[in-house]
Amino acid sequence: MIRDAIRRRRVGGRDALVASLEDLAGRLAHEEQARAAFIGKVSHELRTPLTVIKGYVYTLQRAEGDSSKAAKLSVIDGECERLSYMIESLLELSRVRAGHVRVCETTFALRPCVEEVAERLEAVARHRDVGIRVEWSDTDATVLGDENRLRQVFANLIGNGIKYAPPRTDVIVTGRVAGGSVAVSVEDRGRGIAEADLPFIFDEFFQAPERSEPGAGLGLAIARELAEAHGGRIDVSSRVGEGACFTVTLPTTADDR
Repeated sequence: MIRDAIRRRRVGGRDALVASLEDLAGRLAHEEQARAAFIGKVSHELRTPLTVIKGYVYTLQRAEGDSSKAAKLSVIDGECERLSYMIESLLELSRVRAGHVRVCETTFALRPCVEEVAERLEAVARHRDVGIRVEWSDTDATVLGDENRLRQVFANLIGNGIKYAPPRTDVIVTGRVAGGSVAVSVEDRGRGIAEADLPFIFDEFFQAPERSEPGAGLGLAIARELAEAHGGRIDVSSRVGEGACFTVTLPTTADDR
């Protein structure tokens, strides 16, 4: 009888723990959805006044003959563009997290997608005296997903690599296929990221001190959400002074397995 009582107590304790964890997970999910909805609504409301400001700035620029005043208007216009980009990024992040972003499912080869993004960013790289080198294993891979959305992911990672790579170095993009998945790594030889900052690097608005460059700190958060929407993930490895390597891992289609 004593053994039965102890067994019932243990079972009851496990059930209570499971119920408590499920309740906590549910509340956290609800809070995340509420936060995403709030960010989305605020960002949407900011669009209208910003559009009005930009309209008046454009009108004043066309009518202004004083070069000093025109220069100040140009600064205002530039800041409006920066705010507009931040608002659109916030809206994109809130839509992805709320599951409102449609991810088209088509089968396509990943290598040409990555190479196209790298080619489009070559002019930006040359401007910073940086090269882009794409290295791919002999076997290409096909994935199921939204090619435009994945272009967005790789454009963010390669663009970041260009931003932080020292002059006269290369951003190395490596693709390899193994075990039913394809991994694409983007590596730079820049300042790197401190180990203490790595767990937070994909959080919105977070910028590691070693990588403090102009920007809203939203690109990596969006990239991670989009990768996960494709059943994949993004990992990062880095050491201060030795650069950073971001790796996107995606499942391949059945034909590649």
